[in-house]
Amino acid sequence: MRIAIITSWYTDVVGGSGTGVFFNSFVAGLRERGFEVELIAPTLTSTDYIEVTLERFLFNAQIRTDERLQHADVIIGFDFDGYALDPNKRPPFIASAHSIFGDIVQHEHDPIRTMVVAQAFFDKVSMRQADRVTAGSEYARQRIIDLYGVAPERVVAIPHGMLTAPWLTQAQALTRQPNDHPVLLSVGKMYPRKRLDILLRAMPLLIARHPTVELRISGDGLEFEAMQTLAKELGIQPHVTFLGHVADDDAFAREWVQADVFCHPSLQETFGYVYLEAMTLGKPLVASHAGAAPEVIGDAGLLVEPDNPAALAVALDRLLTDPALRSTLAERAIQRSTRYSVARMIDGYVQIMDELLKR
Repeated sequence: MRIAIITSWYTDVVGGSGTGVFFNSFVAGLRERGFEVELIAPTLTSTDYIEVTLERFLFNAQIRTDERLQHADVIIGFDFDGYALDPNKRPPFIASAHSIFGDIVQHEHDPIRTMVVAQAFFDKVSMRQADRVTAGSEYARQRIIDLYGVAPERVVAIPHGMLTAPWLTQAQALTRQPNDHPVLLSVGKMYPRKRLDILLRAMPLLIARHPTVELRISGDGLEFEAMQTLAKELGIQPHVTFLGHVADDDAFAREWVQADVFCHPSLQETFGYVYLEAMTLGKPLVASHAGAAPEVIGDAGLLVEPDNPAALAVALDRLLTDPALRSTLAERAIQRSTRYSVARMIDGYVQIMDELLKR
């Protein structure tokens, strides 16, 4: 079977974040099964979000007559990629949803919000004309149905799996050294919907209970400078370390291993690979009871009321003061992480492709 994959977003993990993790795991999983995979992607020339979005629109407008698509048995487009294809002149088409821009827009502000609205429009076009739409969680599936008006029977939730990245392998082999103070870790792109500000606002409350606590933040993004400014305004700079993007695998692995607790207060995750990374490493974690977090994490972490710094601080304090609870959650996390595999993810897609080709 020949599969053409269209993606105009970054395919590396640094630029593409969770979508990049999915892309690499998905392509490797398909090729391991013996599928012939043709990648159709642009060479992005800008790093500015608005300019990149315009490049993505232009790319999609130009691939309408790409011969590689006509030679494929199945086409899979990421998010809105493939919206310009003629439904009457293309092979079966699967829209693989990751961002769900119609869901993201509520968290954004201009000028980025304008571009998110535009992407949500093309999301809707692509997914309403696709033969099937896939999502990484039931939360994401339901949002696609509600926001884009796609028939429920055409939207399928397939939980993600991921390749074991080199840094993760290194982390699993490292021996943890005792910390002389409590250490929290947060990892991710700094988009508004990730709500890192809630974690920063929880810190003064946590510092009152744990005067030496340190929050280490790995990642960059649109709100990097704003979050540094907020930390200064809150007077918590001595307790917060902004690491930026940690490119060295050994250093990144060490950050995970040395953390006592992992925290990700995001309000919108369609799956949340960072949850899976934390669970794989057996990290006690705290997350917002929002998006896909409840179904991905289950009882392997503490879920708190969204947008509530006080509730977040209480949960973090609970884990820092209760070693037995940390140990229990660590065991649950490792066990739960095994249900999210690349093999099961590929099985789900193969079933859909077989159905479409038979039809």
